[in-house]
Amino acid sequence: MSFRWAGLLAVLALWPLAAAACHLVWRRRAPRAYGHPTAAWLPAASPGRAWWAFWGALAMTTLAAARPTAPWPVPATWPVVLVVDVSRSMEEDDIWPSRLEAAKRAASEFVQRLPHGTRVGLVTFGNFATVVVPLTADRARVVEATRRLSTQLRTQLGAGLLEAVRLLEQDGDERAEVRGVAVLLSDGRYSDGPTPEEAARRAVEARVRVYTVGIATTRPAHLLRSGYWGLLDEPTLRAIAERTGGRYYRTTSAAQLRQAYRDLARRVGWRWSSEEVGALFALAGAVLLVGAVAASVRRAPLLA
Repeated sequence: MSFRWAGLLAVLALWPLAAAACHLVWRRRAPRAYGHPTAAWLPAASPGRAWWAFWGALAMTTLAAARPTAPWPVPATWPVVLVVDVSRSMEEDDIWPSRLEAAKRAASEFVQRLPHGTRVGLVTFGNFATVVVPLTADRARVVEATRRLSTQLRTQLGAGLLEAVRLLEQDGDERAEVRGVAVLLSDGRYSDGPTPEEAARRAVEARVRVYTVGIATTRPAHLLRSGYWGLLDEPTLRAIAERTGGRYYRTTSAAQLRQAYRDLARRVGWRWSSEEVGALFALAGAVLLVGAVAASVRRAPLLA
């Protein structure tokens, strides 16, 4: 945490001195008591906790006036493109109810968790790459399109990533350090078309950060209907993420997949920015001041 007006922090040294002076004055005052012909003698109320709350309120107010700043999550401004593998191996049921259905549910939840106003697109790759939904702030449209996805035969992973990069190049901020983010999910292996290495290189040139998600269990190839093509190619997905500044997620169940997308929604949808947090200190000071007044009133003797 830092302070934009750090010089005001010197005022904090005055409050302990003022508190000590008031305490000494209070102790030197002769104790007084109030009597009534029909009541016992009652000692006068002492400052007690009310004074401590009062000095705490002054300290919090001073900190607020110094304009403190701290890292604070704010909505990211970059667009996001979901890139989903719709190859035939996504019909495997080692992830219940199927890899594709689990991916649909997790992706829909991911879109809904993004901050309002975030532009999202949807690209699929199978026999070819398809822009299902161009970048839009209409999240309901993306969710509905995700639910209607169906499988194809091949796995043109490189083509799918290149299509996402093209979308982000068209609509992303040319001056931003990160032009946009692609979240790529795959369960198998690249079959044909542009290579994943070529697509990753193009993403780096366009300043597109790529997060990759692998979905598959450890079931051997002979137990899969799609055989070898249904085995997850982890090295390729990890290399794409590392080269573009993203992160790779390995998931082996629907629950893990949903958790990965929840984490992605936080990473992709939000960024940390240095923001003023003086309002929090001011609020704490107001709470302490109210507490001081309430304690003082409670301890004060009742007057007719």
